[in-house]
This record gives sequence, C-alpha cells and structure tokens, in this order.
Amino acid sequence: MRLVLLLIIAACINVHAAQPVVTGYLPHYRAGTIDKLPVEKLTDIIFFSISPKADGSLDTSRVKPDVLKKLTQRAHAKNTRVHICVGGWNLSGGFVPMTSNAKARAAFVRNLTTYVRAHRLQGADVDWEHPKGAAQIANYQKLLIELKRAFAPHRLWLTVAVPGWGDHIQPATFPFIDRIHVMAYDQGTPHAPFAGAVKELRHWESRKAPKTKLVLGLPFYGRNAQDATATYAEIIRKHRPKPGADEAGGFHFNGPATIQRKTAFAIQQGYAGVMIWELGQDAAGKSSLLNAVHAALPR
Repeated sequence: MRLVLLLIIAACINVHAAQPVVTGYLPHYRAGTIDKLPVEKLTDIIFFSISPKADGSLDTSRVKPDVLKKLTQRAHAKNTRVHICVGGWNLSGGFVPMTSNAKARAAFVRNLTTYVRAHRLQGADVDWEHPKGAAQIANYQKLLIELKRAFAPHRLWLTVAVPGWGDHIQPATFPFIDRIHVMAYDQGTPHAPFAGAVKELRHWESRKAPKTKLVLGLPFYGRNAQDATATYAEIIRKHRPKPGADEAGGFHFNGPATIQRKTAFAIQQGYAGVMIWELGQDAAGKSSLLNAVHAALPR
C-alpha cells in the first residue's frame, strides 16, 4: 500500500513539473477584479480563503460559490489551475484544536477533499500561520500527510505557504507536498530585499526541502518603517517612483527590475517558480509587476 501511494505521489509531481509556476493569490475581497484578471499569464491561482473549525468543518463564508465558479471558468478556459487557500493570517485559529484531535482531523480531510472536488478545483493550499511548539508541528505533519493520502487518488495538488524561517514542515513530510510557497517578505525595513529572498530559500533548502518544490514569494505591495502597507498600484499612483527604484514616499517595495531579477534567479537556480501576494495589488500597463515576471520567463 505504501509503495502504491508513493508511486501515485511521484506521478502527480512529475505531471506538475513541466514548466516554472507563476502562482498568484487572489483574496475574496478582490472578487470584482476577476473579469479583468490576466489568467493567461498565470499557471495557478489560489483563491483566499476558507478556514478550519475545531470540529473539522470548514468556514466557507468568505468564498461565494458563484464567485468561485466564475473564477474557475475563466481560468480553466486558459488552462490555468485554481486552488483554494485554507487559513492565513488571523484565519488560522482553528488549526490548533482541529489537528490535535484525530476525529476532527479526519473530518477536515474529508470535508476539504469534498469541497475541492465539488468546485472543480485542482487542489488546496494550507496556510497555517503559524504552528508553535513540538506538539503543534507534529500534528501539522499528520494533517498534511493525511490530506495528501486523500488527494492523491484524485490527482489533486497539496501546497503549503511557509515563512522563510522555522521548522513548520519536517523533512519526512516533503514527499507529500507538491509545492512550498515561501513568503519571502515582511522581513523588516526594507521588507523584501533580493538578499532576503535568497536567504529564505536557502533556509528551506537547509531543511532538506527539494529545490524543485520551492516557490519564491514576491510582494506586490510596499511597507514603510512604521509598518504601514500600500499596494504597488497605490505607490505608483501616489508617489511616482523613479525607474529602477524600490522606495518611494517612505515605502519599500519591489519594482519591476527587482521582480524580474528575483524571477530570473528562481528559474535559473532550479526552483519551481514564483508566487505572488497578491494579484489585486498590481499596477496596470507598463508598470505591471506581473509583466516583469513574464519578462524573466524562459522563451
């Protein structure tokens, strides 16, 4: 049985590995942008977010079925995969009680598998921010392994979002995960320098994560020394940064040149690709950061 499971997982991973991924998160509060979303420039979209409850049920109140249907129809027409995010900042409280109870964990696995299949999604992205202590980390490994065992027969993706530090995912769990989205931002001031991105990818490599599963997170927003944030579009509109700049109006951000450099680095170094937080923060036209990502992709 174990051999069969590992063969299924390996087959799923081989299917996924054909091209560099360009994955973008789209929060539920950006639903109004779906009609204009450049889905053809993305390999994957992660819709943010549902959350776990203590008993293993799902809080889906933020995700409207008609919105999710509209997104999947647009994306699938361009062969772009759609996943659902589970958790996130301020949405992770249910993980602790749910993962600590075997029955609740089993219910969660059943409920999430059913949800993903019912909405014609390609998988789920687990974003527990963040497990603390040995017991929570151990329970998190159980959850991820049990999820993949449920997902594998249906050829569904299981991805995770992780910070660029810590030991949230243990080496024995990596074979059960398709992609690891490294949130390489919010590192201080400036909050997302090139050197910081390299450091955080190297951290997960030192934890024995396969390079081919690591996805470099790119911020489409800025942060200032007072910890206030602004979308990249707002920075462009209000502060008009100079060409090549990564700072304007006190906000540190990644401009097109840095985004292109990071994307090229990820691909040239053999990582899986890049991830964007989040698509609704981009500027239009020649200033677009998504266009900068595409400029760095192999032709």
